This record gives sequence, C-alpha cells and structure tokens, in this order.
Amino acid sequence: MHIQVRPELTIQLEGTDSTPAIGYPFAKQLLARKHAFTALFAYNDISAIGSIWAIKETGLRVPEDISVVGFDDIPGAAYANPGLTTVRQPLIRMGQIAAQAIVDQIEGRAEYVPEIAIEPEFVVRASTCAAPSRKVREESREMSQEAKEKTGQTALQNLQD
Repeated sequence: MHIQVRPELTIQLEGTDSTPAIGYPFAKQLLARKHAFTALFAYNDISAIGSIWAIKETGLRVPEDISVVGFDDIPGAAYANPGLTTVRQPLIRMGQIAAQAIVDQIEGRAEYVPEIAIEPEFVVRASTCAAPSRKVREESREMSQEAKEKTGQTALQNLQD
C-alpha cells in the first residue's frame, strides 16, 4: 500500500484506563501539534470514542474534518456519536481455528504453526467519509478557530455584564 508513517502524526498510548478517557488526551496532543490530518486510526474503539470527544471539543467535525476509525467493534461502537467505523475481528472463527490447531497438534495430524492470518472485517459507519480537499480543510479549521474565539468573547462579555 506504500503508506508512509509520519512520526509527527503518531502517538503511543500509555496507561490502562478502559474508558474513552484513554484516547482523549492523546488526541488533544496530536491536534496541538498543528500538523493537518484527515483521519485518525485508534488503538481500539474505546480510545477512538475518546478521540472523537477531543476532536469535537476543538470545533472540528467528525467525519467532515477528521474521520475516525477504531478497532474491535465493541457493542457500543454503533451507538457512538457518530457511529464508529471500526475493524471487526472474527472472534468466533479465530477461536475455532485455534481450537482445531491445538487438537490437530495433540493428535499428531499437523505441525505447529506459529502464525495464522485471519482477515478482519471493515465495518463502515458514520465516523468516516472521503477526505476533504486541502483547501476545504484549511477553511473549515479557520472557521472553527473563529467560532471558538467568538464563543470565548461572548463568554467573557457575559462575565463582564
């Protein structure tokens, strides 16, 4: 596929939190780097949902400005806002293959196989769309920044009144 991994657009998740809070601060860090990107592929669905919160908080839209993809297809993925596009692992099939491999080895019908590749399923939902053109992305980010500034000015004015 010839996809180049750019270090400035990569973050290593740290921690053991099993809530969307795991993805939130890392997405905020990524957004703060000011390197434009059109999609985020998260470690898992939980971190993807936290990333969506962070993206929306900055005034950007999912998927219009940044598409988000998770991994695992947890039961709540379809009910995230927007519904989360994800990679579904065929867990039942994986279990069947693993059990058969063990039985075959025990019974001497097969040699040990260190790795078995099983194709996952890409489940498309509302958190992804075609990447916007560079010009549209820049205009959208400028409008988002203007909206944040106006919101801040309105809040300050309300405090002063």
